[in-house]
Formats: sequence, structure tokens, C-alpha cells
Amino acid sequence: MSSPALLSYPSALCLPNEPEHPPLAPNAVNALCAFFTLSYVASIYLSRAGRLAFHAPPVHVRDGEERVRVANERWRNDPQVIRARLIAVTLSTLASGLVLGVMLHRVGKCDEPITSVGHTFKILGLGWNLPTLHSWKPYLLAPILFIGPLYVEVLELLGPFRVAWSWEQDIIEKFFSWQGIRNYIVAPITEELVFRSCVVSVMVLGGSSITRMVFISPMWFGIAHAHHAWELYNIYGRTKQALQRAIITCLVQLTYTTLFGWFCAFLFLRTESIYPVIFSHIFCNVMGLPSPTYATTRYKSRATVIWIAYVVGIIGFASALGPWSRRT
Repeated sequence: MSSPALLSYPSALCLPNEPEHPPLAPNAVNALCAFFTLSYVASIYLSRAGRLAFHAPPVHVRDGEERVRVANERWRNDPQVIRARLIAVTLSTLASGLVLGVMLHRVGKCDEPITSVGHTFKILGLGWNLPTLHSWKPYLLAPILFIGPLYVEVLELLGPFRVAWSWEQDIIEKFFSWQGIRNYIVAPITEELVFRSCVVSVMVLGGSSITRMVFISPMWFGIAHAHHAWELYNIYGRTKQALQRAIITCLVQLTYTTLFGWFCAFLFLRTESIYPVIFSHIFCNVMGLPSPTYATTRYKSRATVIWIAYVVGIIGFASALGPWSRRT
């Protein structure tokens, strides 16, 4: 693996360029990462409107189903809950960026606050250059990986089990409802700014190795999802089976976010830009978790082609990851 271009950041950001004496101590790095994570998660529980409320007694439900909702409950997908949480995580993200900016000003050699602001935007990956042909390649990595699922989507639209497409349902309701704004706009942007830009940046300033930045930093993102277990436990009936299902779901989510985080951390380090990372996050949210076994069962006559598409996507992604993520 070639060295990420982000390794040139210390001199570019007016930081003490002494590898043996990084600006941040390991304890400071861990404390800042914990602050970014806890402040993001805690923010959604600060206001009453953002907190969930469950009042139903324990009840057994069939596997894969949610229990019936009772009066005066607040669930995650309620519009008022979503609105409150979107405001909360936006403010939390701004606070994390501010903390990073203040820290850069203190540990760096830049005397002017306005200079520190510019450097903060740069280390967060929020710089902007005129687009070139090569600059679009990082945005194509996630779609290449999803060649298999994309082929299945084509079958869903054109195949024997084709689903009627609706502009109102498949575009307006999906992307511009409160759930859509959360899932495809605010959540990907704020999560990547906090758990990629801020977390990886402080690890860079702490002199962390490439391995730690790529493979360890996503753990903070995984930890941030642990609180979903309580919600799942409640909506699945508050029984022993509900607890087991909540734990399994969170473990699957942790695995997926960790694997996805490895790719995003690598992409961020290589491109020095958060934009292709945010795009990849949005794209993956739109596509959902791939399920080749379900697809091959549904389209048995196309099973071989589906598996080939999945393999081609994986091979293509692995082949393009290095050269297509290289910063120009």
C-alpha cells in the first residue's frame, strides 16, 4: 500500500514537523476521539423531542416483525424526533469542528486565527479544487464495488418480477421525506465529518500509523451505533428473543460499518478530501446491505450472472482502489 498523501499535512498546516514528537499525545488523541463520539451520540438525547419513549409491556412478536405501537410513544422515524435529532447532530458536528480548529491553532505555528480556520477546513477535507477527469475516479469506487447489487436493481426494474416505478414514491418520498433527509443527506454528511474528518485528523496529529488510522479509527463509528440496541430491544417486544435480536443486529451493523469504515478512512487519507467519502456513504445508504443469496433465489435463472456481477465488482474495486484514489 502506497503512503497516503495526507502524510504531507503537518508542514502544510503550520504544525511542528517533528515525527518523533507529534503535536498530540496518545491520551489526548483518545480523549478527543471519545469527545467527538460521545458528543455526537449524546446530542440526540439532550432535548425531550429527540429522546425515544417506549411504554408497551413485554410482548412476543414473530421473527422479523416489530410490535404494535402504543399511544404516546416516540419512535426513531417520527418526524418530530428526526427534526430534533438532525438539529442536534448538526450542532454537535459544528462543535467538533470548532474544537479541532482551536486545537490546531494552539499546537500549530500559525499566529493568525483566520489562517487556522483555513487550515482547519483543509485538514477536514473541505478544500475545493477545479474538477478534472481524474478527480471523479474516487467517486466511482463504491459504484464499482456494487456492480452486483446494481445489476439486481436492473432486474427489479426490467425483470419478470419488475416493480412499478413511481417518481412520487421512489424519489420524492424516499429522498425528500424526513427519513430521506436523515438517511441520505444529514446523517452521511455529519457522520463523515465527525468520524472520518475529525477522528482521523487528530490521529494524524498524534502520529498514528497508517494501519491504526485505516483499521482502528472506524471503531469509533461502530461504537456510536451501540445505542441502537436499546431501541431495537423495545420495538421487538422487550423479551429475551428481542434482546438477542437487538444484539445480533448491532453486531452485524458493527461489522458492516467497520468494513465500510476501512474503505472510507483509506479514501480520505488518499484523496485528502471528504467529498468522495460522503458520496460513498450516501451511495451505500441508498443501495443498502447487499444480499446475493436473496437475489439468486428470487432470480434463479440469472443466478450465475448475478454471482459473476458480484465477483466482477469485488475484483474491479480491488484493482481500482489504489490508482483511482490517488490524489492529483
